[in-house]
Amino acid sequence: MTNGRNNRHDNKVRVLFFGAGVLGSLYAARLDEAGHEVAIVARGRRYDELQEHGIELVRHDTGERTVTPVRVLDRVPADEPFDVCVVLVQRQQLDEALPALASGNGIASYMVMTNMLDGPDILIDALGGGRVLVGHVNAGGEREGHVVRYMCSQRMTMGELDGSRTHRLSRIAGAFEEAGFPVDISKDMVAWKRCHAAFGSALCNALYMAGTDNFRLARDRVAMKKLVLGIREALTVMKATGIAIEPSKLRSIFWIPTFVLVPVLSRALGTDLFDIGGARHARNAREEMGRLTADLMELARAANLKVPVLDELAQYASDEASQSVASTTKKEE
Repeated sequence: MTNGRNNRHDNKVRVLFFGAGVLGSLYAARLDEAGHEVAIVARGRRYDELQEHGIELVRHDTGERTVTPVRVLDRVPADEPFDVCVVLVQRQQLDEALPALASGNGIASYMVMTNMLDGPDILIDALGGGRVLVGHVNAGGEREGHVVRYMCSQRMTMGELDGSRTHRLSRIAGAFEEAGFPVDISKDMVAWKRCHAAFGSALCNALYMAGTDNFRLARDRVAMKKLVLGIREALTVMKATGIAIEPSKLRSIFWIPTFVLVPVLSRALGTDLFDIGGARHARNAREEMGRLTADLMELARAANLKVPVLDELAQYASDEASQSVASTTKKEE
């Protein structure tokens, strides 16, 4: 076990993390280790754990363990200055969190990484459009007691609401890159996040259909075909709503044949990496996925679209449906 704290540097960014789960813990520890000035807001048992143990991380693929003591707060400071507050809460938690976030008069910018299908208006209204940026994570995992087991599999993505590349965006992205997280800058981050949320809704509901077992889903060609068709319907809803399909590689879902996509996605889903980074998140995000599914279906109705596969997958968003599938799976085994 190692303590990851490095020497401090002069060009540090002051970062407040709001959300002390897997991602908030991982990013807070790594930015602190990189020499930035970090604080993290936590409540209840998690607050006590961080006070007692610091942030203890275990890398899923290597087993490397680090412990990083960080400054822990039980609320957003009213007047303390921070360059950015990184918001890492689930969608159903965001509405309640916004007043607390807005109380931070000293916060220059908010990097909101919450999955959202309803756009940035509520963020602008609560926090001020000039202070809002949007970002997307590159990691996943789950907590085992006070310990965070994590994986990283892609680049982070960030952007301004208007798509410009500003000094503050470059500075925040640079801090994450110094901490070991490569960053891409998007010119349409709002569309990027909305498309990801639509994609994620279809994917997670397909996982629930398979009892939240990614290996079982990957082996089931019929279920995988439903997943591909469900993703197509979800992105069609985005197009019908006037939302650009971002990132651009997602557009291939419309022209690559289903019989090609099914085995490609099956190989990606049937891995230990997807288990820790995707399936375990889905298990711990039932309420969030229920909210995103409801938002997606509302957009489909507003656009007068027929989405039969999404309708079917949406049935599995409830705990009861997934538990029934899981029970059936155990009997089969």
